Amino acid sequence: MRLLIADDEPLARRALSQLLAAHADVQVVGECADGLEVRDALARLSVDAVLLDIRMPEASGLEVAGMLADGRPLVVFVTAHEEFGLPAFDRGAADYLLKPVTQGRLDVALERLRVRLAAEEDAAQLRALRATPPHVDRLVARVADRDVVIPIDEVELIAAEDVYAAVHARGRRYLVRTPLDELERSLSPDRFLRVHRSFIVPVSNVVAIRRQSRGVVLELRNGAQVPVSRRRRGELARLQAR
Repeated sequence: MRLLIADDEPLARRALSQLLAAHADVQVVGECADGLEVRDALARLSVDAVLLDIRMPEASGLEVAGMLADGRPLVVFVTAHEEFGLPAFDRGAADYLLKPVTQGRLDVALERLRVRLAAEEDAAQLRALRATPPHVDRLVARVADRDVVIPIDEVELIAAEDVYAAVHARGRRYLVRTPLDELERSLSPDRFLRVHRSFIVPVSNVVAIRRQSRGVVLELRNGAQVPVSRRRRGELARLQAR
């Protein structure tokens, strides 16, 4: 956890730093003596939580907490005054510590921060998963007056065809009216590799990697040979690891 300490008393900041040193997963990224310093520090530093005194020059801890957007970073108020507890929690405080702070009480506050941060990270990952479109399990090609459905399992090779893509499957070639770059994004990276600006290959269809004087070539199950561009050779490590 990256923490910022804010207190106008140097001895109070030092005491907190000494207590925090007992936690290997905690890094104090800065110290501030007044509310404006806190505002400036948060603008330039990556901070997970602030240990924030309430009575400080320039701007109080409550005023600083009111400036924070979306409740980040998290705030633990550290004060000698009990009477500010209600307004502190109204501003979304993760915890409220009374001075003098003991090691045990600080440990409890840090564990609460860990739980909150872990929950927020899990929620962010879930939102990212929901925002990611699912990988397609079939492609559709227009043939005369019909839309032909090609299951992904039957794809043998995908090659650039002008601005579209030629999909080889069932021993035939179908034109899919989707650019190769866009098609690549819709395919599972666990099942397909882009090995050249003009070729995408199914991982399961590769039977050999041939290194020749003219470069690296993949041999596919259907007998096709596909060149691997220099900038895409890093993909071979993924292929060989399967």
